Amino acid sequence: MDDGIWYLQHVKSELQAHTASSQEEKRLFATRRYNIETVIGKNDHLFSRATITFEPLVAGERVMKFGLLPTLRVTRVSGEKGQDLHFIQENRKEDGSFYAVLDEAPAMGQVHTITVEYGGDKVLSNAGNGSYYVGARESWYPNLNGFGEKTLYDLTFKVPPSNVLISVGKLEGQHTEAGFAVTHWVTPVPIAVAGFNYGQYKKMDFPDPITHYEIAGYYLADLPDSLRRFENSALGGMAPGAMTKYALDQARAQMQLCTLYFGKGPYENIYITEQPNFSSGQSWPNLVYLPISAYIDSTQRWMLFGHIDTKFTGFVQEVTPHEVAHQWFGHGVGWASYHDQWLSEGFAEFAAGLFLQQAVGPKWQKDYIDFWERQRVRILEKNSYGVSPNDAGPLWLGLRLISPRSGQAYQGVTYSKGAYVLAMLRSLMRADMGSAGDPDQAFIDMMHDFMESHRDMPASTESFKAIAEKHMTKKMDLQQNERLDWFFREWVWGTHVPRYSFKYEVQPAEGGKFKVRAEITQSEVDDNFAMFVPIFADFGSGMVRLTQVGIVGNSTKTYNLLLDRQPKKVALNAYKDILER
Repeated sequence: MDDGIWYLQHVKSELQAHTASSQEEKRLFATRRYNIETVIGKNDHLFSRATITFEPLVAGERVMKFGLLPTLRVTRVSGEKGQDLHFIQENRKEDGSFYAVLDEAPAMGQVHTITVEYGGDKVLSNAGNGSYYVGARESWYPNLNGFGEKTLYDLTFKVPPSNVLISVGKLEGQHTEAGFAVTHWVTPVPIAVAGFNYGQYKKMDFPDPITHYEIAGYYLADLPDSLRRFENSALGGMAPGAMTKYALDQARAQMQLCTLYFGKGPYENIYITEQPNFSSGQSWPNLVYLPISAYIDSTQRWMLFGHIDTKFTGFVQEVTPHEVAHQWFGHGVGWASYHDQWLSEGFAEFAAGLFLQQAVGPKWQKDYIDFWERQRVRILEKNSYGVSPNDAGPLWLGLRLISPRSGQAYQGVTYSKGAYVLAMLRSLMRADMGSAGDPDQAFIDMMHDFMESHRDMPASTESFKAIAEKHMTKKMDLQQNERLDWFFREWVWGTHVPRYSFKYEVQPAEGGKFKVRAEITQSEVDDNFAMFVPIFADFGSGMVRLTQVGIVGNSTKTYNLLLDRQPKKVALNAYKDILER
């Protein structure tokens, strides 16, 4: 049997009545708090006692299903009076699922507690030289609803004193006890998921006088076993402190940029932690895991690989700003269902591109254009089956884009096309040359509103669309109904990607001015496909956006511009603001 994705679908009557919503309540129980005490032994095994405070949402339910790593075996489950409760945990080599069975259905409108004791391995893997791979980041504790809710965490860790543990939340206290280093962490606000990093870390504080976020970096002084062969190369001679400062500089700049464009971040502090993984990063609430490659500069990359791999270079450029942006998208604002996960991954990817444009200095153009070209290729490049990620289906399908013939479709569409959707909204909202104020102000207002409106509720595609409609410009109201149905139909629920050709000529005009006659052709779309295409001019110091021109269907449109000075060049979509073939 071919692999596939099992999924739930709305019933036909909901779809016909337009009442289907990603934001409907799917939980049986709401988690109010986790209190977890964890011991990590010298053999890297983990032993925990988790007390979960919860409230029933559906009357009569007695079975609670938890996410828990199958190698973590439950030894006891007890109720709020200390009584033993029945539980089910399948063989770790089979299903591995863990269920707790309550004695009776809990009373509605009241909070209750359940305590789970468990232990095992495979959460930590020793990477050598004091570094560890931390796996099972969502399931090292009995996780009731995953990313489907936010709740409070109270976490106590006891670890060998040779290692340091960094957790989500704020450090409330530390001491030694029976040969263990004990730390106590508490989350000031509800979060979706808890995690930690672990190893022989050194700490570097990195204050931000502009935003006043508390930023700290944790780095490893030695290379993990997987990179020991490079000890005698440039990588072996890297200065961990200096490279950590480089990563923290990027993180701080992205925190400042995200605050400006998206609003105040959800947490007062953030920990940037190195991990031995070489090509993957992840972001948890106020805790970012960066791959060791993010701590290697371009010279060291060249020494390692002998040449500059453009895909890898792109990853290194993107990984820190992408993961930092998840503090806003994914954690500050969650997603309602798999249909809506592009609001996390796509928006974080967009923020990485914004970083390359706004935070890397005067020579940003090449890196920024290269970034959006990589996204375009990830969306449209065909694999060995002749299928591109965009061919697999629309953005809204999320994980259901994955099939044996389209293994990279989720990544290419959810991340890259999701980023492009937000970039195109920014382009549509951007004020033309000569307008007063910040040309991005309408977009900034929209994103601040989006964050504030969803701090206490997950975002859906429909709820984001409503925010975008609230802030759209008059030009964007193509259907004269104050809605963006046309845009979302094309880019979120559709798969058409236009192709453009562009011709222009410049002629002298009266009063020392210059007339530009531009001809734009749009093709490979349906008759109702509409888009506004930006036109740029170079007057000698780089491309400047002049205006945007609307075009519908497979057609050619002629547009005239009157300029005060003669341009060296006129171009369409010079900074790849819109997706095209």
